[in-house]
Amino acid sequence: MTELQRLADSLAADYLHGRWRPEPTEEHRARTLAVDADADGGLDELPTGGVLTETAIAQMLRTDSLDAEVEAWRLTEVLRAYPAGGSEAQALVRDLLHAIATNRLPGELTQTARYVEAPAPQTRGKPTIFTAGAITGAWNWQLSAALQLLSTCPATVLNPRREVFPIHDPAAAPAQIAWEFDALTAATAIMFWFPAGPVQPIALYELGAHAARGATIAVGTDSAYARRLDVVEQLRHARPELTVHTSLPDTVRAVTELLPATAGLTTTGR
Repeated sequence: MTELQRLADSLAADYLHGRWRPEPTEEHRARTLAVDADADGGLDELPTGGVLTETAIAQMLRTDSLDAEVEAWRLTEVLRAYPAGGSEAQALVRDLLHAIATNRLPGELTQTARYVEAPAPQTRGKPTIFTAGAITGAWNWQLSAALQLLSTCPATVLNPRREVFPIHDPAAAPAQIAWEFDALTAATAIMFWFPAGPVQPIALYELGAHAARGATIAVGTDSAYARRLDVVEQLRHARPELTVHTSLPDTVRAVTELLPATAGLTTTGR
């Protein structure tokens, strides 16, 4: 894991759980960077580096009177590590900046209340989106998906990927399976994403099961995912109305469009 990936994963998780909120000046700078990136074709389309170059970041963090305060900001170390990071980690940073920039939700719909991670109790009676797909051996794409979803619609995000899984607890796996089964069954919509890497047989099983029962789903795979052809062809027969997307932002956008009008969907065009 690269330094940027470690820092970005930690900060994004703390933001989603409500353990970290940027200071007002820090939030303003994050919003400025996000606006610049949006003007450059959108965060998800930003070329590697893009407007978030080392020079741009250094200028954004430059200050004459608040040096100690800037050094204390957690976003500072993330931004300084950004130029040397990989594309997935950089994308997560941009998603975090975008989430901060678009956080205009009323108090009862705070990020904390709208992000539920296994094995926490699930939200009932509100629109929910389950982020299904790769976990074992895959980069933590669920953090990016959650940030994107919280930036574009008011549904609660259900994330099966725990920060720390108690692998030595024999009761953990059955409890996890039960949590996922209940959440998948009850979710308003399910978003499946398969990144390049391991095949993910359990996620494929869940895709087949919920596609066959007629669940409201959006599906995407990386173009390099080894079983993309199988996913495309199986769904062509079982659910011919579905498009199998090739990017995470497109899959996020597709699942938000599946929410009922009563969910109060407010997309931002991301």
